[in-house]
Amino acid sequence: MLSTKKLSDVQLWQRNLASLIRSGLFLRADLGESNGLRTIVGIYGDGSSSAPMAKYADLRRAEDALEIINRLVESGQAAEVN
Repeated sequence: MLSTKKLSDVQLWQRNLASLIRSGLFLRADLGESNGLRTIVGIYGDGSSSAPMAKYADLRRAEDALEIINRLVESGQAAEVN
């Protein structure tokens, strides 16, 4: 389960991406890069990536956001839960 600190940091786009992964639209979330920024993208079944869901200048923040998404997917928490 998500820690209290991490749960308070969850953004709507992260909940939505986790929901899309659970629905089967995406296989997983992954890190990408665009114009020197780290991006969070969804990976489709054919291996292609979606448009960036978020962009970060700091790799650590991007990795933290990805970890939150993965925990949401594992927990099965619905996107509508706030």
